[in-house]
Amino acid sequence: MTKLSVVGLGLRCPEQTSQRCLETLRQADRVFLISDNLEKQDWLRQLNPNFYNLMTHYATGKPRRDTYQEMADQVLQCLQAGQHAALVSYGHPLVFCDPSRLAIEQTARAGYPLEILPGVSSIDCLLADLRVDAQNYGLQIYEGHDLLLHGLVLDPQCSQIIFQVPSLGDNTGGWIPGRFRGFIRALGERLIEVFGQDHEVVLYFGSNSPDRPTRADRCRLKELHEVEMISEYTLWVPPLGYQSLPADLRPRDESVQLELVGSGPRWADRTSETSQLLDSHQIYSLQPLPEVPEARLIQSFEELAQDEHPKVVFFPAHPCNSGGVDWARRAQAAGLSYRIRPGISWEDGVYCDVPLDPGLLGFQSFPPGSRPPEPINLATMLRLPAETRPGAQYWGPTSGFADQAQPDSLALYLPGPTPRPLENTPFLRALQLSAVERLVSFLEMHSDRLVLQKNPSAKLWLHSNLQLAGREIREALASTDLSKLAEDGNWSLYLLDHPEHPMAPYLLLRMRCEEALESSAKGVSLEPLVQWIKANR
Repeated sequence: MTKLSVVGLGLRCPEQTSQRCLETLRQADRVFLISDNLEKQDWLRQLNPNFYNLMTHYATGKPRRDTYQEMADQVLQCLQAGQHAALVSYGHPLVFCDPSRLAIEQTARAGYPLEILPGVSSIDCLLADLRVDAQNYGLQIYEGHDLLLHGLVLDPQCSQIIFQVPSLGDNTGGWIPGRFRGFIRALGERLIEVFGQDHEVVLYFGSNSPDRPTRADRCRLKELHEVEMISEYTLWVPPLGYQSLPADLRPRDESVQLELVGSGPRWADRTSETSQLLDSHQIYSLQPLPEVPEARLIQSFEELAQDEHPKVVFFPAHPCNSGGVDWARRAQAAGLSYRIRPGISWEDGVYCDVPLDPGLLGFQSFPPGSRPPEPINLATMLRLPAETRPGAQYWGPTSGFADQAQPDSLALYLPGPTPRPLENTPFLRALQLSAVERLVSFLEMHSDRLVLQKNPSAKLWLHSNLQLAGREIREALASTDLSKLAEDGNWSLYLLDHPEHPMAPYLLLRMRCEEALESSAKGVSLEPLVQWIKANR
């Protein structure tokens, strides 16, 4: 059968891979993966020998967009041949995965059948490892630049999950984590407006390899721009007044007395590690599990048996979205060792049904009775009961989207605005704060194409090389090459669009020096430039 299945393996594969995904992978005519992990490749080959690694499309100097497009085209060719293709990614297939998004768009335009199977995402692992109560407090999820560019309205009573903080301000592709401290400082200033400078936040790295342990590093918002960054950090900002539980950074195979696990929206969405617990634990559930007749129905923590046998309690979907953190607090108070294991959440289902990327486009989810801050500028899920709004769609765990509420409806879905509004004052502040860092980054990449003047003082260096850049451009404008472009009034835009031109680095040098001088006049330190000059004398 001709069909595209876009599959999420979970962040920690294969233990977090769902039963539904495993079955799909076994049935597909061809499995496409994007990974250089040899162990994962061997594991997939055992599931389905018709395996192809899309990593072969990467090449040095090749634009990422071209690479992703070639990957999507190869998947489409499989569909055109009348086959069932499975496109596989780690985590959730729609959380920061451009090849999946492009393949979905092309498949939909071509009219082929399409299914998107959710996976345990980095968001789900963050909730479980940091024991975040998303049921009672809700979530706002977005990429760091969005907060600086789109004037997002932050709810201080809601958890904030912010992606790609270490790469803020960098579009070079060969970036150093946390290099543009000015951007991180501007992000911190924006958060301080809402949460205060002494509010404690967590920089989280969810490991998908036994070689690198999961990390949860705490700091105060006023210290955020000083933290040594790693590339995979995601920032969690707890609500005001939130009492955090200790982060769980133990090995996943360490035994505990109480396992709080999610069943996923469907029983087939349970993970492999969850299935393995069924044979060795007493099983409890907050809702009937027809597939597990031995499970004991339970409503409260106090109903747990008092014996020492290991216990597992099943929560709907993800435990942190359905009461698991309340149970964790009770276990902590009772002195019981416990673990929250992530599951596929209701929100993961929304990403697939819309479809949308919560990292790229932003997403927020609120508990029943809550009202999101106005205006709504992220895709929003309001847990029912909630009043009907014009243009809203209802979403349920089995009904998907519908114009009218269905018996199984769970939430009211409100799409965010298209296009999103621009309120870029924080972004301009970030550019000012990072102007010197951006200059140094440019020099590191292009100094071999420039003839730079040497001066002992950073300010003198800026003035001298600003004059040098201006002179080089004036001389080039007098030549036949750039003078023709100047007649059209677009020579500077031409150079920005053609970085291979010999004069393009001098135009950028002039721009970067001007920005650095303006920022220095407003009190921004020239220390990064001082260090670069010392290292390159």
